[in-house]
Amino acid sequence: MSTLVELFRKAANQAELKSRIVVRDGDTKWTLAELDMMSEKLAKHFVEKYGSKKGDCIGIYMNKCAFYPLAYTSILKAGCAYIPLDIFYPQTLLIEIIKEIKPVVICTTADIADRISDLAPMYIFGSSLPNPSESIKLPEVGPDDRAYIVYSSGTTGKPKGIECPHRGAAFSYQYRFVEYPYVENEREACNVFFVWELFRPILQGVEMYVIPDNIIYDIPELCRFLSTNKITRMLFTPSLLEAVLDNQSDETIRSSFRSFRTILLCGEVVTYTLLKRILETLPKVKVLNLYSVSECHDVSYSNLTEVFYTEPSRKYAPVGKVIPGVKVIVMDASEELKELPMGVPGEIFVGGPALAIGYINRPELNQQRFITVPVELKDRLGERLYRTGDWGYLLPNSVLEICGRCDTMVKIRGYSIEILAVEAVIMELPYVKICVVLSIGSEGDDKQLAAYVVLNENITRKQIRADLKKRLPFYMVPSYFVFLPSLPVVPASSKVDKKALPPVDLQKDAVEASSLPKTPTEERLAKVWAEVLSRTAIDIQESFFDLGGHSLLAARLLHKIEEEFGIQLNIRELFATPTVSSLARRIDNIDDNDNLEHVDLAHQVNIHDFKDNVMDLHLRAFWRSTDLDYNFSRDIVLLTGVTGFIGSHLLVKLLFTTEMRVICLIRESAGVTTHSRLITSIEKIGMLTNTLSDLIKSRVKIISGDVALLRLGLSEEEYLFLTYKVDVVIHAAAYVNLIFPYQALHGINVLGTRNVLDFCHQNKVKPLYYLSTDGVIPSNLKDVDENTENDDVQGKLINGYAQTKWVAEKLVLNSQIRGLPTVIFRLGNQAASMSTGVWNKQDFIYLLICCSIQCKMAPNLDWVVELTPVDFSASFITQILTKNFRASMGKIFHLTNSEGPNWRQIVNWINDFGIPMRLIPLQQWIQLISTSEGTECQQMHKLLQIMIKDDTFFTTQSTYKRTNTEKTLKDMGCTYPVVTKSLFTHWLRLLVQKNFTGMPTSTPFDKTTVGKVCIVTGASTGIGEAIVRELALIGYMKVVFCARRRAKLIELVNKLEAEGCMSSNLLPVACDVTQMSDVQFVVSQAVETYGVIDVLVNNAGCMYYEMMKNGPTKEWNQQIDVNCRGTMNCIGAVIPHMIKAGSGHIVNITSDAGKRGFPGLAVYSGTKFFIEGMSQALRLEMVEHGIRVTNVQPGDVETELANSSIDEEAYTKYNVSKAGHPILSSSDVARAVLYAVNQPSSVAVNEILIEPQATPI
Repeated sequence: MSTLVELFRKAANQAELKSRIVVRDGDTKWTLAELDMMSEKLAKHFVEKYGSKKGDCIGIYMNKCAFYPLAYTSILKAGCAYIPLDIFYPQTLLIEIIKEIKPVVICTTADIADRISDLAPMYIFGSSLPNPSESIKLPEVGPDDRAYIVYSSGTTGKPKGIECPHRGAAFSYQYRFVEYPYVENEREACNVFFVWELFRPILQGVEMYVIPDNIIYDIPELCRFLSTNKITRMLFTPSLLEAVLDNQSDETIRSSFRSFRTILLCGEVVTYTLLKRILETLPKVKVLNLYSVSECHDVSYSNLTEVFYTEPSRKYAPVGKVIPGVKVIVMDASEELKELPMGVPGEIFVGGPALAIGYINRPELNQQRFITVPVELKDRLGERLYRTGDWGYLLPNSVLEICGRCDTMVKIRGYSIEILAVEAVIMELPYVKICVVLSIGSEGDDKQLAAYVVLNENITRKQIRADLKKRLPFYMVPSYFVFLPSLPVVPASSKVDKKALPPVDLQKDAVEASSLPKTPTEERLAKVWAEVLSRTAIDIQESFFDLGGHSLLAARLLHKIEEEFGIQLNIRELFATPTVSSLARRIDNIDDNDNLEHVDLAHQVNIHDFKDNVMDLHLRAFWRSTDLDYNFSRDIVLLTGVTGFIGSHLLVKLLFTTEMRVICLIRESAGVTTHSRLITSIEKIGMLTNTLSDLIKSRVKIISGDVALLRLGLSEEEYLFLTYKVDVVIHAAAYVNLIFPYQALHGINVLGTRNVLDFCHQNKVKPLYYLSTDGVIPSNLKDVDENTENDDVQGKLINGYAQTKWVAEKLVLNSQIRGLPTVIFRLGNQAASMSTGVWNKQDFIYLLICCSIQCKMAPNLDWVVELTPVDFSASFITQILTKNFRASMGKIFHLTNSEGPNWRQIVNWINDFGIPMRLIPLQQWIQLISTSEGTECQQMHKLLQIMIKDDTFFTTQSTYKRTNTEKTLKDMGCTYPVVTKSLFTHWLRLLVQKNFTGMPTSTPFDKTTVGKVCIVTGASTGIGEAIVRELALIGYMKVVFCARRRAKLIELVNKLEAEGCMSSNLLPVACDVTQMSDVQFVVSQAVETYGVIDVLVNNAGCMYYEMMKNGPTKEWNQQIDVNCRGTMNCIGAVIPHMIKAGSGHIVNITSDAGKRGFPGLAVYSGTKFFIEGMSQALRLEMVEHGIRVTNVQPGDVETELANSSIDEEAYTKYNVSKAGHPILSSSDVARAVLYAVNQPSSVAVNEILIEPQATPI
């Protein structure tokens, strides 16, 4: 069996192939000989520079480009295994994978290298390749050596690394070369499953065209690419090819695919409907179907063109004949694993030469999935088999049919659904006697759930669906209900005989006859809805959104309606008329839809209020208990809305400032685990650290649920448990959308609050902390107090968000009147955090700022901008939760800023920051952003179109008093934050830091240093002060700076804050570096405050001009003490922390006197020679720990350092800094320090000799 390297070398040595172009990427094109030469150099470079050896791992982290196959080939030649690292991996997943595989180096490109600069050594592709020594020998690899590691996320969400040997890929390639060979003038395009496909054409001397990532899913651009480059062969997923067919005309597709000879399909089941469309549109193209699994490579192939024309029609296409040499067996799912006869469906097991080595560091999973072959089958199948989890059967001609998955977890519309959970909820309905739920529809079609139900009483399908919608997410509500007098059973076991259940009638079992379309318009509309929602029948009285519609499908529906009826509707009109019946009347002009915003809010409160939910005895007992102890039990808090902007900040505050345990209720999302949603929300606000991750693991419980559903979408048992377990509730969940009408936001905002109130009443009284909005106050009111009545709002709240939040707040207030302990927080505009500077990307003011920056134009508005830093709001709410209970209960707190800056003032601040910006009239500005391609500008334009008619929107904003808030803040000893120029400039700096596209590119900034923690000694004046300034203001670092004179340190803090540096990033600590106890205190303060120490700058030092003939003096000892002992104290204190972290950087400010002895500075030179020698040894010792050591060696610097010399003779004779030529400034040295620490972790700047130009040594 060959290896991939052998196959490549064999091809590269064939004279007829060498000169052929095999890689094309835009203007880049390489012949096979060029690829061979370049990969040979790079492979040797890996060995020489990074010490790679056979079996090591090397990562590939880059966009699809020509460098990808170069890296791929070079890694294999170096005897290593390549690891493709997707650039779209979230940072947490990327870190987890890199920690597990420990690559010796990662190949990347300059545009994305900063994302991984701290994670592993990097090889960054540039304009030229390295020239390693010709003597380097590359290792020999065998077929069983690992060639690559790919990561696949399992059902638990934890990624698993799959180790694969050379033999698997080589076996597959050689089979395909024989069975489906390339012919003359082939051109293959690759992007989908890139690492699987890119090497095949190269090994045959065929041109491999790289499809850029920005083109592959841009259907018109993809078609142009295929046409322009005359592509003959390409692998698609069925979904991608179907998208091409859906979005382009037949003529365009035929033109784009005119050179095609072969289409390969892989990754999903192919329906016959899709196959028919392909072959009708492209009748001359051969269509191949491939069944491939990461753990066992290619299993079977099918020529679907032959199948289509020679075999009877079916629902889905076969995956074809098993590849000769691959072993496939179908067994039952029992522990005995008995082989099943031909044609009998069961679980598919695969063995043979292409089997993976196994999962990395997953012994239990290896044991479960890579099984030992039963003794009686070993002669035929070998030693090991892979358990695919796929359900199917084998035919006598070795053709494999895939039917689906084995377990009861099914995937529908991207959501993982446990069928047994659906059955359990249906069984709770009082009129249901028994039921069973099945998933119907073949793989590749849109699967649906069908419920077979035996009823106790007559009930309609519509009523069942309505009741389930209150209990289940929309995607778990069955599409079909089959009513039966009884369920068939297996006589021997009395279990339901699912095989005996009747087939579903796709129309009758979905909709009652009375709810089918009646008018021509209803019939046409119902067809459009059925197409968009992938349903066979539509109840004309059911809401589009209750049937599973969402904003993306709504956009598609409105487009289809425009095509069908020639009328344009907007999303608000769809929400106002969300059923086929009501929308048909709207289209036929039977109903007027001009009163969309006019909702009877008082009536909404009345129908949702808990008038009968009164717990007199429990409430009296609760309030009596608070008389005994203000601090009632707050051990466990239920937090909703944790994935939102304020909710995620609240979670962080609760974990860091309290000891409470937090239960987070999080909605399921298609293809994403609830844990991932939580972590992503914390990542988005820039606060995910190892410490916080540990706190989440130890004190946070995540529960999948939905506030809009009865029992919060939980099982009865879990809900009951929580009603007793939870002590207090923070309800932050809300659907914030300033465009959607009341109907669209009613579910989460109104029903969600109603359900949370019900939870607070159940079994144990639970105080509720409810997050409302200042939007419940009508516009154009002045100085509205928290205690002002707010009932007269009908017709004055014109957007759906304000309306739903007003109704929800009234529900909370009504419950409060009945005795439920509640606190309401009316939040104003939540700005970025004062510490992280991260904004809510959907925030109106954020979008306004971003659009203005991108356009370099701002609307000319006389408008006071209300901004409250979100971290302040989170802190205030947490304080209210944990402090004096009775003093806050029953109160409303306004968290709105009464001292906001004027918009024109903000524009001036942006100008002062260095971004030129001009004020123009609002309407002109709206027109300007309407043509901008920026995402922020597009979002803003949509908002403005609906929200703002003219400038009065800004001038009629209400203002608020904070009577309750201010009294509480005074009791806390705090003040409400004011948005100053300093704070706003800090936010602008952090926007630069995050590479916001509208920011000036000339800003001196590199992401390497941002947020890192640095200790600087000797920081009170001179070089030390300059270093602190440079690292804090330009490097965006958190700086712990120390010196003996604390007053000087505080003075420096004040200076830096005045220049826009946040006090939270500055930590002054008094310290004498010659005292180890002082140094250890500084280190402990740094770790306690910031968690880590990334950089140490040893700057503390002293220098005296002295003649050696004057004998030992106290200044000799002082220089030795400070320069040597002080430096060693600091290094000794930080090294354990850096070793634990696996990284760090020690920067010693030495001197050119450490490179050459200077007369008059013998002792000083000796101390610096000591540091130089020590540093050289330390640098070598620290390599294995990822710690770098840099010595910055300044010449003469304009400081006060030398002026304390008392030896006049030495000072006068040898101090050449007064010779009249220019010398260094402290800032020159500081910039050198920033340069050193700003390098990627793979780059070591060991020494920087920086001197006046006139006096080099």
